[in-house]
Amino acid sequence: MRRRSQLALMLCFLCLEIFCLCNSDGSICRELERKALVDFKQGLIDHGGRLSSWIGLDCCSWNGVRCHNHTGHIVRIDLHNLDIFHGPRLGGEIRPSLLVLNHLRYLDLSGNNFEHNRIPVFLGSLVSLRYLNLNYSFFSGHVPHQLGNLSKLRHLDLSLNSLHMIESHWLTNLSSLQFLDLFDVDHSKATTNVLKVLNTLPLISEIHLRGCELHIPLSLGAHINFTNLQFLDLAFNDINSTVPLWLFQLSALESLDLSYNNFQDLIPHAIGKLTSLRVLNLEYNGNLQYNEIPSIRLPPTLGELCNLSILTLWGNKYIPSDLNRLREIFSGCIKNSLEELYWTNLKSLKTLDLSVNSFYGSFIQFQLPSMQELSLGGNQLNGTIPKYLGQLFPKLVKLDLSYNNLAGILTEAHFDNLTKLEFLHINSNAFELILRPEWVPPLELNKLDMSDCKVGPKFPSWLQKLNNISYIKMTNTSIIDALPVWFWNFSSNIENVDLSHNEIRGKLPVGSAKLTNLEYLDLSHNYLEGQLPQFSSNLVDLDQAHGLFARSTFSNTSIIVPSLSQLYISSNKITGTIPSSLCELNYLHILDLSNNMIEGVVPDCWNLSLYSGLQVIDLSHNNLSGIIPASISSTDLNFLYLSNNAFFGELPASFKNCTSLNILDLGYNNISGSIPAWLAENSKHLEMLELRNNMLTGSIPPQLGNLSSLHVIDVSNNYLSGAIPHSFGNFTAMKTGSDMGESIEMFSWKGCLEYLFALTSRITCYPREMPEELGHLSLLQSLNLSRNHLSGQLSGKIGQLKWLEVLDLSVNNLSGVLPPTMTNLTSLNHLNLSYNNFYGEIPYGGQLQVLPDPSIYYGNQGLCGFPLDKKCEITAPAQPPSLPNIEDDDNLETIWFYLSMSLGFIFGFWAISGALILKKRWRYAYF
Repeated sequence: MRRRSQLALMLCFLCLEIFCLCNSDGSICRELERKALVDFKQGLIDHGGRLSSWIGLDCCSWNGVRCHNHTGHIVRIDLHNLDIFHGPRLGGEIRPSLLVLNHLRYLDLSGNNFEHNRIPVFLGSLVSLRYLNLNYSFFSGHVPHQLGNLSKLRHLDLSLNSLHMIESHWLTNLSSLQFLDLFDVDHSKATTNVLKVLNTLPLISEIHLRGCELHIPLSLGAHINFTNLQFLDLAFNDINSTVPLWLFQLSALESLDLSYNNFQDLIPHAIGKLTSLRVLNLEYNGNLQYNEIPSIRLPPTLGELCNLSILTLWGNKYIPSDLNRLREIFSGCIKNSLEELYWTNLKSLKTLDLSVNSFYGSFIQFQLPSMQELSLGGNQLNGTIPKYLGQLFPKLVKLDLSYNNLAGILTEAHFDNLTKLEFLHINSNAFELILRPEWVPPLELNKLDMSDCKVGPKFPSWLQKLNNISYIKMTNTSIIDALPVWFWNFSSNIENVDLSHNEIRGKLPVGSAKLTNLEYLDLSHNYLEGQLPQFSSNLVDLDQAHGLFARSTFSNTSIIVPSLSQLYISSNKITGTIPSSLCELNYLHILDLSNNMIEGVVPDCWNLSLYSGLQVIDLSHNNLSGIIPASISSTDLNFLYLSNNAFFGELPASFKNCTSLNILDLGYNNISGSIPAWLAENSKHLEMLELRNNMLTGSIPPQLGNLSSLHVIDVSNNYLSGAIPHSFGNFTAMKTGSDMGESIEMFSWKGCLEYLFALTSRITCYPREMPEELGHLSLLQSLNLSRNHLSGQLSGKIGQLKWLEVLDLSVNNLSGVLPPTMTNLTSLNHLNLSYNNFYGEIPYGGQLQVLPDPSIYYGNQGLCGFPLDKKCEITAPAQPPSLPNIEDDDNLETIWFYLSMSLGFIFGFWAISGALILKKRWRYAYF
């Protein structure tokens, strides 16, 4: 009986202790601190019932109150009012019962109404405070110097009250202060200068002294200690002096506001020293003037502020608007960073070109009566443009708003009075044009680009009134209409026409087109029909790619235009053979006949022209056959696409002449023979080699490893034998990331967009073993060695391929354990290791953790671990538990809390248990 009683007693105490431990998360606050909050509440006037939750015993759950997770002490009181104009405000008095909360770190009473109250002196005794915000709370009187006792304070905001500063030396005690806002705190009668005092604080990073009736000293003493200062606001102080030079020693400064003062010599040459500056506000400095000495005008060093994104110069009427000075400033690195520029008094400005920057915001809303050329293209402007542009810019000749985010409906009113307009580019915005067919446009228009705006559905008949037009671009403008007959003869000056990517229907003109000066024509991606017409003898660029010709055929005369330099007629339904007359186009340097139904052999006549300058040839995706003609090779050839045809025979020896070749694509043909070693020796600039799905035999020549610019090599689905050459580890471009984009750019956008996917570094072939040197290709992005006879083990160096996105080693004879370094493949998004002989535990972590598909590892009987169902016999050690999330400076307090709790449990348990064990009468009485 005695033993059962003792056991029951111990279980009782154990359960009691477990209950206490489970509820030691601070859910019940300390009673003394709860009573202090109740007294604090009784002193307040609660207009909106914001403190209605302040009832019950658990003060830690009250609105705006937060307790420490472990100790239960109140550490935060946040009673700020979000809506300072209409929200429910607190009022009344702040009682000293808050002093009981000696662990309080955060106190925010901002946005309330403590009218006729002074800042309580006792707040200076809350020595644990890190954050104090009394902003816009109608406090009045002087700022108490007792706040200087808050040595741990990091954030102090006393702004927008009716306060004044008598002395400021107490600020030197706030050694932890990082943020200070004294906006509208009167310093006119302060005995010490606040800036000199703040210069002693080592951690201060943000200072707001706006509207303080402040005097700014020309010197701060021997040392400038503002090494961490990032934000400085001295606006609205009516300072009448020169800008002190110590300001330009603040190398960490990111935002400087000197607006609404009377600074003289506002922008000295030293401005260039503020290399971290992002925001500079100098608006409305009334005495800002410049004499005729050029050195004190807007200094060119302003252009050296490489991080400046916002520059405000409103209201400085004496700043000159010298265009040459602006051009000099904006030629510096500021042109790459500036996003917002605010500037008035440009009434004499004739040309303003701020194109290709990062400006955003709305369109210019003020009048510039002398403006002739306004270029704002290539920015991030948004919103609409004002009606009656002719009233804002009555002399405008050029308007470029292209490549922005502008939108809205443009009507005839927008173009009224723009009688001098010659150049109008509004392309790549979201405008919709609503114009009557009988509308008379600005008749001087010479160049017009409305691409990506909604002009349709009708074809704009007002175009035929523009007798001086030479350039029309209306691509992707929602035109769903027939191409009118008058279009081919409405202007004798027209040189460039682009109506691509619409739904224009109808037939091309029979015989010759009458646009006699036409040099460029793009009617691609429409629904035009008919034969290719005879164009002007001046035509240099014809683009009829992706049209819908009704089974058109080549004729020997249809496109013989002597000056033609670019011919794109891809993705049509053109049949027949390639006419030899194409060889007579002496100036042709781009030829794209891809994705048609052209058949037969390619004529071997390309070396007969007086000027053999073909740089791009794309004959891919046709029904061509025969051997590749030798004359197609030249030292000028950069891109050769012959894939998806039926070419046969060996690689012609004439390819030795292609010393400028960047891309060679012969995939999906019947090319036979071996890969010649001279291909690497003569075409040293090769970036892409595509030979897949042919009939090539022999081994891969190791000389290919010397192609330092190679990004893509694909020789899969041939009859090659041997191993991957160890020299493949030498591909420099796959190590250093040399750019392939520049060389492919000139052609990838014309009917060849599929090759944008080939900008990755890819290797696919049929080897016997995987050389370790592939691990040196640090920028390799795709490695496909699937369905081969690879054997051996994976090297740990595979973890060096940090840019690898695709890894496919499936269906091989690879064995061994998967190297743990595979978790370093942080870019991997496709992995297939199936059907090999791998064994052991699958590495866990990194990118492998987010590839949960078990089929990645199917066919490897010895593998175990995530994501397979098969568990490993020896599990990996569990990850270390995460540390509790506690606030700074709490570690010692928490340790003492748990230690005291443990000691209390041990003492209490044995004191009571021992007494009950020793005293039988007590034990019987208790039970």
